[in-house]
Amino acid sequence: MTHSIRHLVRLPVAFHKSKKIGEIIQRFSRADQYLYSLVEQGIFGTIPALITSFLAFAVIFWIKWQLAVLYCFFVVVYVLLTIKKIEPVISYQKKTNKVFEKVYGDIFDRTPNIVNIKSNTTEELENRRNIKNFKKGFIFNNKHIEMWMKLSFWQEIIFSFSFAFIFGMGIYFIAIGKITIGQFVVLLAYLNMFTSSINSLGWQYKQLQEGIVAIIRSEKIFEEIPEKYDDPEAIELQDCVGAVEFRHVTFSYEKQHVLDDISFKAPAGKIVAIVGKSGVGKSTLVRLISRYMTPEKGGIFLDGTDTKKIKLKNLRNQIAIVPQEIDLFNDTIKNNIAYSKLGATNEEIINAAKVAHCHEFIEKFPRKYEQMVGEKGVKLSTGQKQRVAIARAILRNPKILILDEATSALDSESEKYVQEALVEVMKNRTTFVIAHRLSTIRKADLILVLEGGKIVESGNHQELIEHGGVYRKLSELQQISV
Repeated sequence: MTHSIRHLVRLPVAFHKSKKIGEIIQRFSRADQYLYSLVEQGIFGTIPALITSFLAFAVIFWIKWQLAVLYCFFVVVYVLLTIKKIEPVISYQKKTNKVFEKVYGDIFDRTPNIVNIKSNTTEELENRRNIKNFKKGFIFNNKHIEMWMKLSFWQEIIFSFSFAFIFGMGIYFIAIGKITIGQFVVLLAYLNMFTSSINSLGWQYKQLQEGIVAIIRSEKIFEEIPEKYDDPEAIELQDCVGAVEFRHVTFSYEKQHVLDDISFKAPAGKIVAIVGKSGVGKSTLVRLISRYMTPEKGGIFLDGTDTKKIKLKNLRNQIAIVPQEIDLFNDTIKNNIAYSKLGATNEEIINAAKVAHCHEFIEKFPRKYEQMVGEKGVKLSTGQKQRVAIARAILRNPKILILDEATSALDSESEKYVQEALVEVMKNRTTFVIAHRLSTIRKADLILVLEGGKIVESGNHQELIEHGGVYRKLSELQQISV
């Protein structure tokens, strides 16, 4: 499981966005469970059963080899039947696994959204959805059990018939004086031992096939290519200043064109604002800097070095992101702030909190910095979570700061505090600001206007207003002073 988690956290963001966490957990937990079971069965089940069956067969062969050969015929029939009839059993096991992965994916998705469910009074809808999925899973599971019971029935028929046949042949051999009654009793005892061992191996074969199904499901995740953290050919930037340049960058997501031939320079320490309608690729553009995705064409350069040639950890250590939707860990405020700099001192954490204007509200909590924030920070307001995230960014002390709609969901009072915090954190850093409200980006050194995946205008606020294009229209719609 630890290997699974290590692989998961190294997979690109695009993978995690395309999967439900519940599906992944269910897939790995089932594989882990079966893997442990297979190892345990191999040591304590399969090996002893094989040894017992060989020894028992050797004794039967020694007593009367003709009966041993006859019994082998029935064993071959048993094995062929098992191999043929196990396929539908495994098929329904696959279907069951797939359905329950979806069920657990939905549960993990719905649980954090319990407020939405209650506010929309959709409890019964969710209940019906879960019942429907569970029923589908149980139908497949019941079919799986039914197929296995049918197989077991025919296996028992084969062994019962073979035992009766061997018993009859044994009586015949006693009658003609080929074996004694004592030998026959011993033969029956070892025959029973041999049959039990073969039955046990048949059960373990079924468990092995089901385990392989579960493991293959998890292995598909391991086939996903992780990000290269330790590329031996990559370099580490020394004394990074934060100058960013895009050179003819093109990017598509799932065959949909998002960015087309993007080129611009962001000098170190300057503020670059990116504006445009929803869905034009603003967030995609800034996430390309951190190499969460890789452009199809063109290159992104940091201090003149192609980011693809920089060690990934070293690159991302130069960048801090404050998104619109903040997801905090279910931990203390202190640990959430310190997450960006492992080993940070209490003094550093408090100083970062003061700059981010969150020290005041933290001190009002009963446990202050040791206060638990709850699942995804549910015990804090949106504004408080934003300021904690800003404190985390300040503590990281990045050369590049990315603010992705960092204040769009805040009320006016919270926005005031956050804006004050952002003024401090943006000093002497290359800052990329994405905002719908143009009032927040008037002081930007460079404003890029995106439309249709292209930069259609660029310049500062005054230049773009005088130009009279898309930016001026957006400004007039929002009643920004021209």
